Amino acid sequence: MSKLAYAMMAILCVTGSAVTADVPRTQPDQALQQLARQLEPYRDVAYATSNGYIQASPCEAHPTLGAMGHHYVRPDLLGLGPPVNGRVNGTGTYTGVNPPAILLYVPDGQGGLQLAGIEMLVFAAAWDAANNHPPMYRGRAYNYMADDPNTAQDEAHGFMPHYDLHVWLFENNPSGLYAQWNPALSCGVGTFRHVHE
Repeated sequence: MSKLAYAMMAILCVTGSAVTADVPRTQPDQALQQLARQLEPYRDVAYATSNGYIQASPCEAHPTLGAMGHHYVRPDLLGLGPPVNGRVNGTGTYTGVNPPAILLYVPDGQGGLQLAGIEMLVFAAAWDAANNHPPMYRGRAYNYMADDPNTAQDEAHGFMPHYDLHVWLFENNPSGLYAQWNPALSCGVGTFRHVHE
């Protein structure tokens, strides 16, 4: 095998997780499996709340894209402050995953909640003041979320402009490990729905 071939193989090994980030998977890779094991105690909502998480949303679903679930947030990790124009705002730039800033729970069908994934979120104004690129996780840039002034759609879901990234550690997502919505999940009866596409 040529030196070029070896070099290409090495590049593919190093960048493989970023290259395949949009490909749906049934199992996350070994590092994500380890993270899921470390976050196992958070499967219990009572454990999460005893560690500073508060419920910040009803179960969120989209008419065609699936569900995100209930968002349980750690206000200190998000640096939450006074709302701006009625929108959630913060100054935090925390991008860690253990613990994550946000835990995503969906109904378990038995009256309780089950942990589906995590979400990392930083507010754009705070992040951009100290950085000239979006936050990254394992080579993948967070999504930029802000309302569309042309359509008045609430793309930021009641938040000031921010960067976020979902990681579906505990429930497979046919749309991809890092997709915003999970079509395999549902909020069930009485679902809070986003009506925009």
